[in-house]
Amino acid sequence: MIHILVVDDHPAVREGTKAILETEPDIQVDCLDLEYTIEAFEQYDFSPYHVILLDLNLGDINGMELSKSILKKHPACKIILFTGYDVEDYFEEAVRLGIHGAISKTESKEMLLSTIHHVIKGEIIVPYTYLKNLLSQKQTKPIHSSVEQVFTEREKSILQEVEKGLTNQEIADQLHLSKRTIEYNLTSIFNKLNVSSRTEAVLIAKAEGVID
Repeated sequence: MIHILVVDDHPAVREGTKAILETEPDIQVDCLDLEYTIEAFEQYDFSPYHVILLDLNLGDINGMELSKSILKKHPACKIILFTGYDVEDYFEEAVRLGIHGAISKTESKEMLLSTIHHVIKGEIIVPYTYLKNLLSQKQTKPIHSSVEQVFTEREKSILQEVEKGLTNQEIADQLHLSKRTIEYNLTSIFNKLNVSSRTEAVLIAKAEGVID
């Protein structure tokens, strides 16, 4: 029996996903129905589950940061980000953190089940468009690598706006992106630079030539 935990702050998504997955005789699904706070998550035992389907946006909680906390306490957990946003935007950072990839909430039942079974075996399904872009970047890279090459063009644009002192919402408006996308990209930037503040990020990015 495969035990799956669905972590999503929308009851309809939780129950809908449970109903879809439990049409399979070998799958049992639990839905995390508690107060969505860091304290509540820290006290929860995630170890009984083969796979955790974790929403990226849990109210004020960043699903990517929550994944780091879960994996620190339960390193054997296999987490799949379950998102309504573009999967490719978070795939690289998710895998870097130890998350077993990401899947859109709009994907078919067959694709969701396939992803779960691959993850249980320790495998990751890589989105085609993401892999194509990755290979394209690799082909055009110069021989000598640098910190600058680690960052996407979007991340560099966000850093440039951060340097101007803009808020996340102002950056989102300026770049025609959602505020949540800016927040997730900033998380990726902070992890790549190993910093915890916007000021540090800008200073190190400038020192390393990521932005002018």
